[in-house]
Amino acid sequence: MNHSQLGILDQSIHETPIAVIDFETTGLTPGFDRVIEVSVVRLDPGGGSRVVLDTLVNPRRIVAATEIHGITDSDVAGAPTFNDIAGDLVRALSDCPVAAYNVYFDIKFLASELQQAGMDAVPPHFCLMYLRPMLGLGRRCTLENACQEHGIEYAPVHAATHDALAAAKLMEIYLGEMKARGIGTFGELAKLKSYKFIDSFDLSPLPASLATAFANCTRLKSRSGYTVQSAEPLAATPTEVSRPRRSPAGAYWDALKTVLSDLRVTDEEIVDLQRTKQSLGLSDEQTRAIHAKAFIGFFRNSHPTTAWMRRNAGSSTACTVA
Repeated sequence: MNHSQLGILDQSIHETPIAVIDFETTGLTPGFDRVIEVSVVRLDPGGGSRVVLDTLVNPRRIVAATEIHGITDSDVAGAPTFNDIAGDLVRALSDCPVAAYNVYFDIKFLASELQQAGMDAVPPHFCLMYLRPMLGLGRRCTLENACQEHGIEYAPVHAATHDALAAAKLMEIYLGEMKARGIGTFGELAKLKSYKFIDSFDLSPLPASLATAFANCTRLKSRSGYTVQSAEPLAATPTEVSRPRRSPAGAYWDALKTVLSDLRVTDEEIVDLQRTKQSLGLSDEQTRAIHAKAFIGFFRNSHPTTAWMRRNAGSSTACTVA
């Protein structure tokens, strides 16, 4: 693949545009579950952060886990499919390393959805959740807790654009920390700690030419009220809308995903989850149901039948677990 021959190790972190992404999905299994909301916030050198893409996505299947992400079947009715926005997304990500809070989750869905749209592409990427301990700024934690500790406003709403904007503000803080410590290139960042995402620094950003076969989507549907003004360069502005509040189940789900991101659960993390459960007022039954969803997701990702489920995801006979 032409886009993966050069890498970003020698590129300046401070002179390279960065795309911060956030997805809402129907579950944890790429290929079986689908993306139902996407938001991209772009940080251009010297230009600050701006939303360049924000829309709900119609998965062409029943929306599962509404109690987690707050998105319903009626919300995605009339929204574009992923194929409809594939070109817009690639253009929004073009020439950028991709950052996300818990990037291992988002990048797998990005690669899966692009592959289903006919593009075999994975951009270089890094994880904002792990960048915090990587820079010695604190231990791994939820996006909400990281924002609180760094003085970033984080309202309890549940929309991809809100999380992407909050993550982008964290990225700005981390960039400042890197500059203060004399970390100038992605290669220098890679020397701090050995995380899995470092391997992706051998890849090069997606070129806009990858999306030439895809037209601009003219019917985006943003829950946060963003509207696209132009396609080249892509830009978006907000309109006034009411944002859905993050449910207690959604907040606990975020905390659980943070704990499970490295598939290792420490005693300290168990205590943190118990405190989160109590602060959110969740019952044992509610948390058991959330744990079950996570277990099913990880089971799907590792079990041999996953390939069968992916092939039959659109079938009325396929099993759908909320």
